[in-house]
Amino acid sequence: MGMNVLAGSAVLSLTLIWPSVIAFGSYDLAEDDDTILPQITGEEPSFIKKLTAYGVTTDSETSYTARIMLVSMIPFLILQLPKIINVTTVTREIVLLTLILTSAFFIGYAVYQMFQPWIQNRRFDYIRQKFVKNKLLKLLSTNGKANVQLIKDLHKKLDKNHDGKVTHAELKTLVLGIQLQAEGELSDDLVERIIDQFDFSGDKCIQEDEFVRILTKWLQEARRSLSKNDYNPLSFFKKSQEGVDEEQQQPLIPKNKNLNDEGLVWEYLKALALVLFGTLVTALVALPLIMNVSGFATDANIPSFLIPYVIIPCAINIPRLLSTINSASQKTQRAASLTLSQIYSGVFMSNMSSLTTFLLTVYIRDLPWDVSAEVLVVLIICGVMGVFTSTRIVFPLWTGYTGYLLYPISLLMLYLLTAVWGWS
Repeated sequence: MGMNVLAGSAVLSLTLIWPSVIAFGSYDLAEDDDTILPQITGEEPSFIKKLTAYGVTTDSETSYTARIMLVSMIPFLILQLPKIINVTTVTREIVLLTLILTSAFFIGYAVYQMFQPWIQNRRFDYIRQKFVKNKLLKLLSTNGKANVQLIKDLHKKLDKNHDGKVTHAELKTLVLGIQLQAEGELSDDLVERIIDQFDFSGDKCIQEDEFVRILTKWLQEARRSLSKNDYNPLSFFKKSQEGVDEEQQQPLIPKNKNLNDEGLVWEYLKALALVLFGTLVTALVALPLIMNVSGFATDANIPSFLIPYVIIPCAINIPRLLSTINSASQKTQRAASLTLSQIYSGVFMSNMSSLTTFLLTVYIRDLPWDVSAEVLVVLIICGVMGVFTSTRIVFPLWTGYTGYLLYPISLLMLYLLTAVWGWS
């Protein structure tokens, strides 16, 4: 069941969520290329022309995350060796080798982020952009400029003792109240990093000018992402918005956050405790989950194939799909890059954690098993999408629609391999 869900989730992430970034985040590529003449104002290109003239561009870090995901394909390739060399069963030696390699990748990825936290920083930027886009645009005035007076009024409301200063605790109330992070619990570290952006002087208080300055920058960046030439598959539901051309700004979030050794160790220990707790919960609910899923499929007369490959992955990933569409709709290179990086990082972690748990169980209990069909499909889909993203930074609109076509193709492959040809 775990390997079935793993295959279904990986396929869904790369053939439904990934293409949604291109389809809903597409804009006129001429805006990113000075050698291409932009469309004349008022001229609406045909759908066929949009397939090549519209799309998204990404940065080099997005290609790096795709390459990291490609590394996770090595254990899957090793597991596929018995089919390649025509051996009927997977030997314990291959299981042990794959388990060691998968665990090493999983631990190495975590350690790498400790010393090279650029992936975490991109996660922070991803959340901040969604926060500004969704929560703060109401602070814009009718002419698209930051409403300074409204921002000052907000500062006064936060200033409980009316001394002209907002403490970190008071600002934290605002950040928590507007629910900065759309997915999951808002971490204290993330709150502190947001708060640090306002405190330019470092006096642990936010002056009014500091508050106005940083919010104005964030609003300008969010406003710049809106363009009248943007293409959106749902554009017929809403009116287009005019954009404001402004000069590029430096990143608002620092690349590193210095923590003292004691705080750093405590954060890692807390993270490890959460991982162990999650593993324990998974072990406790695994058997009831399998029994209930099987019973549900039988009572509802649903083909058993659809449960682990479609229904469970969709239930898990639909919120991510909606969040991805919302983020990609900012229609900027930065938004597309951060969103795609999130997808590839998530697939890597899902592949390694699920495969480690599965192989550990199989090796300890010496269980017979054959998931070569799932392994092959994950290899093909992750390999194709990983190589594709790691070798280019421009994704025309047609690549998004092509990605959507891979979803039914991958499900058909799984069905033929498992139900027709009896691989599993």
